[in-house]
Amino acid sequence: MTEPPLPTPPTDNQAAIERAIQQGLETERRSPAANADLERLTRQLRYREAVDQRWLRLGVGAIVFVLSAGWLAADVTLTLAAGWGELGGRPFRLDSSVLVAFLTTSTATVIGLFLVFLRWLYPQTNPPEERQPESERR
Repeated sequence: MTEPPLPTPPTDNQAAIERAIQQGLETERRSPAANADLERLTRQLRYREAVDQRWLRLGVGAIVFVLSAGWLAADVTLTLAAGWGELGGRPFRLDSSVLVAFLTTSTATVIGLFLVFLRWLYPQTNPPEERQPESERR
């Protein structure tokens, strides 16, 4: 059997590295003020991110609301114009299938727009569970 090699004595370079590490660890242990500053700066950063995100979300929400309100105003205007037969003093006529298609798609678009915005505004905090094939569920 061979014997394990004996540890070699540390060289001056290794000893210097070990002393530097020990001094660094001791300095870190003795400076709780630095940790408090780090925690304070972390809280400030998180607060700033929350404020910035709040204004961004408020701005995007206002844009989504204005866009949806305009879209629905166009729906009402075209529906009334088709019912009265004129738009802006001129004759206006739409086939009923075109009117139904327009109202259906615009309603679905407005609802979808709000759903996308709300999912961005209130994201899911828990990751979705991994989907398993139906054969493995049983």
